Amino acid sequence: MINTSNPTSKNKPPWLSVQPWQPPAATGAPTRIASGRRRSRSGRAARVSTLLAVLVSWLAAIPRRVGGRLFAMNDAEAYWRSWLITRTRGGLGRRYRDPRFDALTECPKCRGAGATADQPCPPCLGTGRVTPGEAS
Repeated sequence: MINTSNPTSKNKPPWLSVQPWQPPAATGAPTRIASGRRRSRSGRAARVSTLLAVLVSWLAAIPRRVGGRLFAMNDAEAYWRSWLITRTRGGLGRRYRDPRFDALTECPKCRGAGATADQPCPPCLGTGRVTPGEAS
């Protein structure tokens, strides 16, 4: 094994060969202290607001995660059947729809009733729905 690091730090160049430029120190200690406090408060407020935003988003996602676990089997079957899945009630409910229903139209002969003169409608076989090709 080859150790590429020099643990004794001999013959190592410093990280920065030249110190970065710093503005001259402000005169008067109270001004520096007051500005330092202002910066730390705003930094603290930013950290608190970020933490609060993360906490709120995590809490808001709980119903979606619970719904995902509750409906995992139903969602898997719906994906397998190529159904449309609509998440409702903030993720705690589901609505499934077969897109093949969009291909059905009302039977022109019985107008969707499924029967004509107390007999099942022959074009739609009593369902009241036909495909667009059968409606013509």
